[in-house]
Amino acid sequence: MKYLGETFDIHAGGEDLIFPHHENEIAQSEGATGKPFARYWLHSKFLNIENQKMSKRFGNFKTPRDLLSQGIEPMAIRYLLLSAPYRTQLNFTADGLDAAASSLDRLRNFVRRIRNAHVTSNGESPASAVAKRMLEGFQAAMDDDLNTSVALAAVFNLVNDVNPMIDAKSITEADRAAILSAIDRVDGVFGVLSLTDDEAVPEEIHDLVTQRTEARRARNFALADEMRDRIVSAGYVIEDSPDGTKVRKK
Repeated sequence: MKYLGETFDIHAGGEDLIFPHHENEIAQSEGATGKPFARYWLHSKFLNIENQKMSKRFGNFKTPRDLLSQGIEPMAIRYLLLSAPYRTQLNFTADGLDAAASSLDRLRNFVRRIRNAHVTSNGESPASAVAKRMLEGFQAAMDDDLNTSVALAAVFNLVNDVNPMIDAKSITEADRAAILSAIDRVDGVFGVLSLTDDEAVPEEIHDLVTQRTEARRARNFALADEMRDRIVSAGYVIEDSPDGTKVRKK
């Protein structure tokens, strides 16, 4: 009560704590104060690991430290946990982590595409309306008992709808601002993209990209392949498009 008062907003825990632990807390607190104990209760389902309940008894207990020591990206872990609503049982698997990482890559690539997209004159095209519709769907899903899976689906609907517009070069500056603002709003809640403007590519990588481009123009494909392999082995991805070659961190 010193920190939260006699009544507080949210009490969370696993579904196994409903009885007797949380019922006991209610009885004690409300018996002492005569006031409601908590306004909202969030009880999460048990987490399965590779189709088996996570338990020290089964020896399949995982901690974030364990996963990070295996080189798994922190945001992929968070994304996988968000992929199922908290009242739905999640099966935490290696394949699921791979899929989460791929989904994050797709979202990050989309943000990069929007940032670098060719834009037409100011004004709004259907892309701005798509961004608004995504935010409405996202908010409705989160208002529905934190339905994170439906909220994420709304984001990918935006990606599917806007990518063809980028290809058609029909995005306006206003569209770009609206879409990036919508993505920022979503990531302000989920915090999974961790995509910043300071992902600077080293000068030596840019030099390799330039050498590769010149080798391709000279039809020296062996040298071009060698430059590509050096770029990839350094941890970067090459993207060739009609607008030129871009390179980014994996």
